Amino acid sequence: MMFSLEELIPFILLVTGMAILPGPNMMLYLSHTMNYGRKAGWLTVAGITSAFIVHITATILGLTALLVAVPAAYTALKYAGIAYLLYLAWKNYSVKASEIKNIEDKTSKANLFYYLKGFIGNVLNPQTTLLYFSLLPQFLHPERGRIWLQNIQLGGVQMICSTLTNVTVVYFAAKIAGSSVQKPSTQKIIRHVVSILLALFAIKMAFSK
Repeated sequence: MMFSLEELIPFILLVTGMAILPGPNMMLYLSHTMNYGRKAGWLTVAGITSAFIVHITATILGLTALLVAVPAAYTALKYAGIAYLLYLAWKNYSVKASEIKNIEDKTSKANLFYYLKGFIGNVLNPQTTLLYFSLLPQFLHPERGRIWLQNIQLGGVQMICSTLTNVTVVYFAAKIAGSSVQKPSTQKIIRHVVSILLALFAIKMAFSK
């Protein structure tokens, strides 16, 4: 282990705090939890966590730094993420109760549906790209060598903290919601609220620098 516990504690607190803050990933897994249940939320979190592996790999290979250094490339990723958020907002807003039931009836397809939405959403999230580009280097120690291994270790810690936070939020969200979200009228309100929030995050991302 290249990091002592004393060095990791500030990092753990920081990445856990960031995971608690509302964002597109949270809106997505909360929406699935409220509409389809706890399992759907956890599958979405699994997709989000898998996407972190993509970001860690890109960081180690220097692709993240290249992406940030080339404005056109970063802009392309940014607007792909914005388009995906707006797509999710529209799909979530326009989905009908019969479509939800159809997805629930096809278990294997539903599992992949939740997972892929979480995965794609996080891969296209430029905020995650910037997190790995700007946050991780602050905790690296070049004098210790093997920067790639340090990135893997810190990225792994971040993944664990984020995933534990997300699955905990899903657990309690499903518990609080209870049977009330089974009512079509309640589900419709939740979908509309989440759609508005997703659209707002997309707009915020569009104007962020």
